[in-house]
Amino acid sequence: MHQTQQTSRTLVLAATVAAAVALAQPAVAADTAVALAPVDVAKLYIKTIINHDEAGVAQLNAYLRPTRLAGQQSAEYASYSGLKEADAKFPKETGKLIADLFPAAMRAAVTPAAEQLAANVVAAKDGAACQTTKADPVTVANGIQTVVVSFECQLVKVPVTWAPAAQQLAKSGCKAEECAAGLQKIAATYTSSPKQTWRAVFALSREKDSEAWRNDFARETFDEIWEYL
Repeated sequence: MHQTQQTSRTLVLAATVAAAVALAQPAVAADTAVALAPVDVAKLYIKTIINHDEAGVAQLNAYLRPTRLAGQQSAEYASYSGLKEADAKFPKETGKLIADLFPAAMRAAVTPAAEQLAANVVAAKDGAACQTTKADPVTVANGIQTVVVSFECQLVKVPVTWAPAAQQLAKSGCKAEECAAGLQKIAATYTSSPKQTWRAVFALSREKDSEAWRNDFARETFDEIWEYL
């Protein structure tokens, strides 16, 4: 059990690290920022980090830019091209991790199915339908304004998520053709299964009213999505 959990965590970490490097750290100070309600700012973070949505990335960059420049950071918070490059690399890189779970003699045979599984997983993540539901009242502590925004996402609900499903198949003693077919069946669940609702909260903060609402550790909230995929 420990080995299975560790392997799952390793696969998920490898799956997310490429996207993580495409994001810069938010700034800590600002002079001016376009006025947006916290729920709208949270939507932009969701569109950027979960959906890799081009318009969302552009809008979030524009919103955070004064804050970032005032903090002597790069103007752009996120790189759309970097995020899409990470998406493009995900099937091959994660497919290799999946294929490596199987005996060396059959890895070439299962790699196409492994890569398709990985492609379906990242497509399911990028395609998550998310919405913000409410923002709690703003609180102030030590001069920092903080607001917590609730949101929910509709995600595919597969019978078994991809990492443990692939591990179980690799341990089943299947032959190469059977293993490849098994991976294809797992991949198909990401396009045919019903939906589930993931609910979470996202905190935003700022030091004064003229600053942008921001979250210095945004990915920590949104990386939880992988636990559902």
